[in-house]
Amino acid sequence: MTLRLRAGFPFPPDLAYGPVIGIVAHDATIASAQSIHPLMSTARLSHVLRIGLSIAFAALFAEFPRHSAIAAETRPASHAITNEPLFFSGDSKTAATANLLRAPSQAPHLTSADGAIVFEAGRDFVWQPGSRALTLTVDSHIPFKTTAELHPPANSPNAYRHQRGSEAWMFFGPGRVMHDLQCLADYSSDEEWQAPPVVTAPDSQLGALRARLRSRQPVRFVMLGDSISTGADASAISGVAPLQPGYPDLVARGLEQRFGGKVALTNLSVSGMDSNWGLTRMEDVIADKPDLVLIAFGMNDASGRRSPEEFSRITREMAASVRTALPECAVLLVSSMTANSEWVHAAPDLYPKYADALAKLAGPGIAFANATERWTAIEGRKKHMDLSGNGLNHPNDYGHRLYAEVILSVIGRPL
Repeated sequence: MTLRLRAGFPFPPDLAYGPVIGIVAHDATIASAQSIHPLMSTARLSHVLRIGLSIAFAALFAEFPRHSAIAAETRPASHAITNEPLFFSGDSKTAATANLLRAPSQAPHLTSADGAIVFEAGRDFVWQPGSRALTLTVDSHIPFKTTAELHPPANSPNAYRHQRGSEAWMFFGPGRVMHDLQCLADYSSDEEWQAPPVVTAPDSQLGALRARLRSRQPVRFVMLGDSISTGADASAISGVAPLQPGYPDLVARGLEQRFGGKVALTNLSVSGMDSNWGLTRMEDVIADKPDLVLIAFGMNDASGRRSPEEFSRITREMAASVRTALPECAVLLVSSMTANSEWVHAAPDLYPKYADALAKLAGPGIAFANATERWTAIEGRKKHMDLSGNGLNHPNDYGHRLYAEVILSVIGRPL
């Protein structure tokens, strides 16, 4: 285990995300990079630049990468993955495992979530060539949770009621509690797994917005959603390195980086709210005279068992209210991540149905970003706790980047 310092990042800490946040120039040196991130160690900068610069330029001139929050392609058969989160758990320490999204070509480079600690292959974790699984050693310094700790007795600290089909509660770790239990992996992989592609919306849906963006006119962007859309449990909200903001800010910054114009974000999202509440906020949305409105509900609707038909009707009314009052305003409907399926308030049956309902609402001036599909595909190869910011129903930094990537892919790129 090696201690080190890592700077807070004003943008997502992933050079594989270059087209969204800009990249370090090709002639950047360790010294000039440290002028940007003065607290980052020379070893870490060398590692990041070595991986990041090898992929950045191919991505810069290409269509927005299909899964750049997950991996950016360095060549047709190789992928460089950075800042992939891992949460180790098992019945005991030496049975605690975590899965990478792809099988690495060599032992991955692991750090704590804030980048302050480097974990050592062989001492802190074991990896077998050809495998996606990592296992802790008896002397490991990597944090972990036992299966029992993830399902504690009622009224335990950092717990929330309750596990489906059980009297046990669920581990609940908002803010830096969950953040400090996760670590980050950097590695290269030749495995050909691909995330579901995200299709750029046609001009019939977002043409007016794209014209404004491409002409570098200022864009007013209103976000309306629940706690996920407030940026909940992103590291910037939790006040811990790397200080990445939530996905609405990533989208605003990504559009500025991509198109070069100013994007002003007004976030009207409120924790605990659902689509029916959103319908009551239309006057506030319209009063801002936005050029782009993102509507992102579903998590709390599903926990309340709202039917897909009712969810669709309410969302249709919200979109119609905006389009009637502001015909030139683009509306982008965003489907939700899934909650921890072990939680009694999760609704695994409803999330894909909500996504299907939102997809059917797309039309003139209205587009759809399917975060549900991307989230589900990744979670199917990892654990919910790898992607979670609180253990139940919020994304971590990686999850917020996933949302932003899907949304920016739907909006598209300059000509």
